[in-house]
Amino acid sequence: MRCEICGGEFRPSGHGKRQRYCSESCRNKAKYRRRKNGVASTHRTKPEPAPVELDRREFERMMDDSLEDVLRMNRDRLKAVLQDPSTPANALPGISRQLIDVCERLQGMSGQGGLFDDESMEVVEDVGASIV
Repeated sequence: MRCEICGGEFRPSGHGKRQRYCSESCRNKAKYRRRKNGVASTHRTKPEPAPVELDRREFERMMDDSLEDVLRMNRDRLKAVLQDPSTPANALPGISRQLIDVCERLQGMSGQGGLFDDESMEVVEDVGASIV
């Protein structure tokens, strides 16, 4: 193989990714030139997933719906994004927080209390039998 900097012949080690330079000094020269010329690094990154776009019908439907319907639609979209394997791992905490916020707002709008809500467990009369 030929070095991309000096053009000298070299034999690749065969380990790791494909070698492009004959020595550490040529690799450093290439790095210096990239930085000097403002060229982006050669590391390949995973492309960002395209944002989900609403079509005109969905947008108009969303604008005509009540706030509760919009929150339900957002909840369903957030659930789908969380379950999508292409969602980046670093986005999951933020999406989870948004999902929790939407669910809490929905719960507040529907008037449902928590599982151990004291108001729903109100005892009107003593119905228990006393042990003698």
